[in-house]
Amino acid sequence: MKIHVNNICDNECITYPLPLLVGEIEGNNQDGVLMVSTSGDPDGIIDWPVVEGAFKVLVRLQPGQNIIYFNYGQDSLIFRLTYEVPGFTHIVRPVYIICADDDGHFQGPEDVSCTPESAARRITLGAQIVQTLTAVKMNEHGFGRVTFQIETDSDHHPICHLFHSKLTLEEAYAMTGYQLWNYLGKELMMSPLFSHKSRSKFYCFLSFTRYHLPHDAEIPKTHSDILRHTKGHTALGGGGLALFGTGNLHTWSEHLSTFNACMTNRKRIDRRKFMDDSAYREYYWANYATGLGASLHELGHTFDLAHTPSGIMARGFDDLHKVFTVQRKRKGRHHQRTERRQRYSSAGSSNSEVSRTSSTSSIDETSSLGSSSESSSVSNTISALTAVLKRQTDICYGSPSKQSLMPTEKSYTAPPPLVVSVESGFRQLPPPTTLTFSVKHYDGSETRQTITGGEIIKSAKIVKDVSCRASSSSTSSASLSPTSSAPSMLPNSPEDPTSSSDVTLTSEVTVVDTGAHWYRSSAVVLLFHKTKIKSLSGLRVIELRTDPEGAVFHHWEFLSPSPPVEFVLQKNNIPNLLDTGTVAILAEDNNGNILKKKIKVSDIV
Repeated sequence: MKIHVNNICDNECITYPLPLLVGEIEGNNQDGVLMVSTSGDPDGIIDWPVVEGAFKVLVRLQPGQNIIYFNYGQDSLIFRLTYEVPGFTHIVRPVYIICADDDGHFQGPEDVSCTPESAARRITLGAQIVQTLTAVKMNEHGFGRVTFQIETDSDHHPICHLFHSKLTLEEAYAMTGYQLWNYLGKELMMSPLFSHKSRSKFYCFLSFTRYHLPHDAEIPKTHSDILRHTKGHTALGGGGLALFGTGNLHTWSEHLSTFNACMTNRKRIDRRKFMDDSAYREYYWANYATGLGASLHELGHTFDLAHTPSGIMARGFDDLHKVFTVQRKRKGRHHQRTERRQRYSSAGSSNSEVSRTSSTSSIDETSSLGSSSESSSVSNTISALTAVLKRQTDICYGSPSKQSLMPTEKSYTAPPPLVVSVESGFRQLPPPTTLTFSVKHYDGSETRQTITGGEIIKSAKIVKDVSCRASSSSTSSASLSPTSSAPSMLPNSPEDPTSSSDVTLTSEVTVVDTGAHWYRSSAVVLLFHKTKIKSLSGLRVIELRTDPEGAVFHHWEFLSPSPPVEFVLQKNNIPNLLDTGTVAILAEDNNGNILKKKIKVSDIV
């Protein structure tokens, strides 16, 4: 058996300190333990799981050349990486905010360290994790492993500032999320603690988030119910400030050596004692994934990223755990269950099995088709339906575990179309002339729509809890102040994995790990993003966003060596353009200059 690293080459140069190494044990499909150590790393040897022969490990690098040692049983591998500090002038600045009359402890179980120092260690590691995720996902778009730089000390160790606000707990709890974002943004910009504020994105966490459920109250069933029993929590980002609560910070890892254990922790959150922000998955690992992923979503807004049809700027951040853990192939009980379902749905064929389809589901099936063409067609149809159902439910079975994708495999491949044949003798019933349905969103709000003849004739949204409202874009170029524009909140509901984008990419992009990816236009904006206004030197990306929601519905990208200096909007080049009054435009040039403007749809020729 040999140990192979598949995603990074030996002796490669890396510009961030915590690269993700994905590989396999040749000729092995069993579980085991891979021992990994890095020269100069004080953490020493860290054990990482091998799942069905595959592994994902994070290694901490020191500036210069690093030697990484892998040991699996009798097999070993020596791997070399060079960490080159990029020396950017613009940074992401992690900050832990403490009220004036508080000790700064965050909420958590009694056996967990909840001190400000522990919070700082969890936040700095989390910042490095999302820094690595950004590099991995930008590389999938063909842009290389580019990412932002986290503020460090003179020894290149990441910093998380402990910031003591002038706010008291009583004052903070009386504020809405938007009021906190606005007040703290101004306070941070005026503080003498920070230098180079104009070149910083503040990545901030509120120490005073508290969840309290009365003894006589029922256990909350929805996320909005949980928020009603939570104070000091928000999730907002824009301008130069991303602000997030710490209700689930106790589930985050404090050290790299415990990262995998925390990201696969199958313990359930006690909703009577602690806030559950896990996209209804309830486990500790899910709170870690959603909390850290949501903070990256808010940080994305500070880079002028809007909500997108999929990915991190939608609800794809809930899948952050899939980037860093090996996902196990599910067999056995679930396979038998799908087999039983098919026997009742395969038109009398009892020997056909569900075929394996390339999808983003949490479960893969082995392929074994029946001999007849009818059985094969039915099998493909059921396979497509099963894949769609599994993607929608995102069942995790207690721990994120599924076989990692090999470089040759592709994700986000649409399943085969659903083909339905009607036997003779059946009479089609006329559809109802009018159909009204409602969709409950992640935040507790509800959308009701009335459809006649396949067209939506009426749509209304009912909002139950709107203590924090904010627009998602500004009508002018964003300044460097964290309070220069209104912040954006998290999307209301999880993205629909079956929906497709209207954007045609200039090149095929292979996206793995399902939802936790940068949407294509977001990746291009990040690639050329800067915060200092210079001069026009060629357009790189243009986004069209809905107004006032600020969600991207179409974009153009220009990655050639000679990008155009002029672009004319034409209605016939914009699919799904609705006459909604106005649309928002974001344009970024080769120097990183950003233009934001709203125009009337009627003005587009």
